[in-house]
Amino acid sequence: MSLQGKGSNHNFNPFENDENDSFLDFQNSDYEKITGQKPEQATEKLEENERASKLQEAIEKENSSAYEDLDDFIYRQNKKRTRTSGRHHHHRRRSPSKLSPGHTASKIRKNHKHKHHFHRHHHRKRFKRWQKIALGIIAALLALIIAATATLVVMINLGKNSLLDKSGLNIDVPGNAEAGDNGNIIYYNGYKYQYNENITSILCMGIDKDTLNKIDGEIGAGGDADSIFVATIDLQNGKTKFINISRDTMAEIGIYSTSGSYVGEKKAQLALAYAYGDGRETSCHNEIVAVRQLLYNIPINSYLSLDMQGIGAINDAMGGITVISPETIGDFKQGQTYTLMGSMAQSYVRSRSHATVEGNSLRMERQKSYLESFGSSLVEKTKSDLMTPINIYNTASPYICTNIDANKVSYLAYNAVRGNYKGVEIKNLPGKVKQGEKYAEFYIDETKCFELFLDVYYTKVGKA
Repeated sequence: MSLQGKGSNHNFNPFENDENDSFLDFQNSDYEKITGQKPEQATEKLEENERASKLQEAIEKENSSAYEDLDDFIYRQNKKRTRTSGRHHHHRRRSPSKLSPGHTASKIRKNHKHKHHFHRHHHRKRFKRWQKIALGIIAALLALIIAATATLVVMINLGKNSLLDKSGLNIDVPGNAEAGDNGNIIYYNGYKYQYNENITSILCMGIDKDTLNKIDGEIGAGGDADSIFVATIDLQNGKTKFINISRDTMAEIGIYSTSGSYVGEKKAQLALAYAYGDGRETSCHNEIVAVRQLLYNIPINSYLSLDMQGIGAINDAMGGITVISPETIGDFKQGQTYTLMGSMAQSYVRSRSHATVEGNSLRMERQKSYLESFGSSLVEKTKSDLMTPINIYNTASPYICTNIDANKVSYLAYNAVRGNYKGVEIKNLPGKVKQGEKYAEFYIDETKCFELFLDVYYTKVGKA
């Protein structure tokens, strides 16, 4: 039996009878028994597979065309977006080769959602001209405030360092006391005393320039220091004490000629030390030297002299000072309350009776009441306006000579308003006054004076 059909035909058809080949000679019923299906069903299956193959080819062709259309669409859309100012996020497109079979164009259109982001374009608000000017003024004021605050902080720190300079500490104690470490430690009456490094001293002088003074042929034209007191301020606890020194206190003072030449020393009234100078810096320096010798060489690195003519202006800058007069003199009655203005303030502070040697001591009591009231008023005003001391300083400047600069003033003001002001305690330097050949002369009580000195500048720390 040959497996070859008719002639050279190799297209085998199982449904065609081959009369020369008995292997292919079987009935349709036999085919149905072997395959389980009828011959016409096999033909239909074959035709169906051919149609499916052709359909798949058409789908793939359609897919390719659809993606080409999609690419073109995306490209055109991107070109449009590049011409706009808003930013868009571009989606990465997938090539057709990476898509799964059966991913048709319709599915692409359905599943591919291109998100468009709508951006709100913010336009700057345009200000009117007056608004721009107002904003500029506000900015300038803020800059000035910041600069002023920073400057004030620096001034306060510099002022503190200058006020607490104790480089000149070299205490010269009396014979019944002993000093150690240049006076940082003092032993007296069986006790040990420690110097308070938080204290600063300011020599304050009220000057009367209406008189000339003559000692041994030398004329002093600087004027007299009619009021002399040392203001001591504890910058840690705020305690302020004034040591009020009588102008008539007998002390060793430096004598200078009108040309400024140093002549020597002479025991005379303390007020005259100011007279033998130029009426300004050298006069202040001469007064400081005399006061330091009187107070055991305590450091005094700040001074202020005030012409009595300026009292009225400073008093009025404070809005007036209210006092209770401790004596009857001129227009003032003992026990009466007065709000001093202008020349009335100068008269209250400056007047003294020449009918008694106690005239200056009584005037010192009036000056004490004035200073106490002035200090309280100054602190209250400074609490509401930190620039008050600077304003008073500027008002007084034509009448004063001082080395208290704005730095020191700023720190003293800051120290007072932060709650460190406890009022003023004024203590008179103890002693007795007697009539000299021409003028009243005041002699200190050495023991009481030294004990006052220890009370003001030192702290008792234990037994010796």
